[in-house]
Amino acid sequence: MNYFLIKKMFLVAVLVFPVFTSVFAAKIIIDTPKKSANNRNPVTVRIIVDAESDTLSGISGNFSFPTDLYTLATISTESSIISFWGEQPRITDEKYLDDRTHIPFEGIFPGGYSGVKSAYYDGTRPGVIFSVTLIPKNKGKGVLLVDDTRLNSFDVNATPLVTQSAITMVEIPDLAGETAVTSLVMKEVKSPTLNAFVTRDSLVNNNAWYLMVHEREQKNSQDRIYVAESNSNSPLLVDEYLWRSEPMPYVLLFQDRTKYIHVKVVYSDHTYTLRTLPPVENSQSIPSMSRILLGIALLLLCVYFYVIFFFKTSLQQS
Repeated sequence: MNYFLIKKMFLVAVLVFPVFTSVFAAKIIIDTPKKSANNRNPVTVRIIVDAESDTLSGISGNFSFPTDLYTLATISTESSIISFWGEQPRITDEKYLDDRTHIPFEGIFPGGYSGVKSAYYDGTRPGVIFSVTLIPKNKGKGVLLVDDTRLNSFDVNATPLVTQSAITMVEIPDLAGETAVTSLVMKEVKSPTLNAFVTRDSLVNNNAWYLMVHEREQKNSQDRIYVAESNSNSPLLVDEYLWRSEPMPYVLLFQDRTKYIHVKVVYSDHTYTLRTLPPVENSQSIPSMSRILLGIALLLLCVYFYVIFFFKTSLQQS
């Protein structure tokens, strides 16, 4: 049987037939309008988790939408309940045969998560994992889906909880006008909370030096992290072929740390930020130069006092 027909039959079955199972506890929810406007305005889709009576330690899943119906504009992690991402939400490079765009994600809650609390209401409420902005491009009906879901309990074994896929049907009416052309021009932005540092650990590649990049707060999901090691002190002067898309941690090619390390973080909204870490030899050259200058100063001082002493002795003898 045709693969695409099987996929569609599965989605229809989940939507049409009620699932006679026990009540699920923690669950993932897709929050979006059921019908798009006909003016091609962007649609915001929020991926939410409702912990209900459970406390979670981790969460993962795969959000997807029909490629022929929507164009992805941005992926936002602003106000996300995820404090540590194992895999930030971004369009995957993995190839699928279902004509859908896939955005996998994975995160953990170091202190556990049981819901969003506030002084303005009692109890807890569901929290946003991330949100995407989709631009309708064709008329039709499609399914927004979060599958491959996994919720882990906050216990010593991170016990997997019984969960199910989140699914919702959306409708796009006849669209007026033409699809706007999205500019792909990259724009540099500042990110004061981005931290890039070099460290080493006996558990990582036999105590090799490696790079870590962490961002405490960010509005948009990181799409790629590029790293380049070069002799240039400016990332703008780095040859294009030196930039490499790398996962973290990134083990340095030059373990003697004699190169500048340039980091370029690209976000899902076509913006990017840059960081440069200087080589260790630069920090060592300053003390070395200082010692040389200090030695010269002491030598000149000794010569000065010797000359003064010589003249005083000469005057006394005369």
